[in-house]
Amino acid sequence: MHRILVAAASMLAAGLFGLHGASADAVSDFYKGKQIRLIIGYPAGSGYDVHARLLARHMARHIPGEPAIIPQNMLGAGSVRAANYVYNVAAKDGLTMGAINRSVPLSPLLGTTEKEQAQFDPLKFGWIGSMNSAVSIGIVWAASGIKTFDELLTREVIVAAAAPTSDSYVFAHILNNIVGTKLKIVSGYQGSTENYLALERGEATGYMGTSYSSLKATKPDWIRDHKVNILVQVSLNKDPALPDVPLVMDYAKTESQKRALDLILAPQQMGRPYMTTPGVAPERLKALQAAFMVTMTDPAFVAEAGKEAIDIDPMDGPAVLALLAKLYKSPPAVVKAAQDALRVGP
Repeated sequence: MHRILVAAASMLAAGLFGLHGASADAVSDFYKGKQIRLIIGYPAGSGYDVHARLLARHMARHIPGEPAIIPQNMLGAGSVRAANYVYNVAAKDGLTMGAINRSVPLSPLLGTTEKEQAQFDPLKFGWIGSMNSAVSIGIVWAASGIKTFDELLTREVIVAAAAPTSDSYVFAHILNNIVGTKLKIVSGYQGSTENYLALERGEATGYMGTSYSSLKATKPDWIRDHKVNILVQVSLNKDPALPDVPLVMDYAKTESQKRALDLILAPQQMGRPYMTTPGVAPERLKALQAAFMVTMTDPAFVAEAGKEAIDIDPMDGPAVLALLAKLYKSPPAVVKAAQDALRVGP
């Protein structure tokens, strides 16, 4: 929490207090009486939606001029449609924000979408910040009788997945290709809400791409009543609450596989990213970035996040951009290894 407070204070000083005189007044005058649309790339009730709507309820009062923030769900291609809209269609005036899948910014690099589908340069978005980091997990319906991850190495299991850019799709493939699981991937579900329903209806036995934070926030009874078994953590580091659940990194057999996983899983550091369009006036972008970080320590926001079992571990906008810039400079051999780990078919 101390680190969060220091980061928020720094952003406030660099953002709001860095807007001097006429510049600060101009930002306030621009936003006063206006609405900011928050484009959410997943359906209502999904993990990304729950987090984004929490942000929308609190961030507005920290933006100069206190504009209203209006959430709007825009489904399609695992939030690629939302990313394309924010990048190409929305006016570049600071009145549009986006909430997209953390893996989408790497899709042009890793080839998880066709080149013509991902119509954006992730390094040109105006990155506002990330609400928390993520630890993705692989779960199975407890009634299946599967209790350990090693059982997936010898038993074919149907798992639900969303679009090719989604964690559920990406992680199921890396488990098959790197670890050697026998997952039968059924894709096309829209976000965590539909993937969860697939388990409840018996359409699938497992789901390899939910985050532990989403599960706690949207399906706390599944944890409390042991309706699912958590088999693996598909992350760079373990969640402290899951010390006995194995980490996928432990199953990597070669240095090449480890480096591929480092690249594929790196976006989890920015688990819930928010951005605005390219080309937003610098003073407006700074104001949004500062307001985001101050919101992360707002007592009312923190209290509501606690009630909804949402973890807060923010990353500021410049840090999100720096992380992506670093990943896009990965050696070609590492990128190739990551692409191989994500391949579909033999």
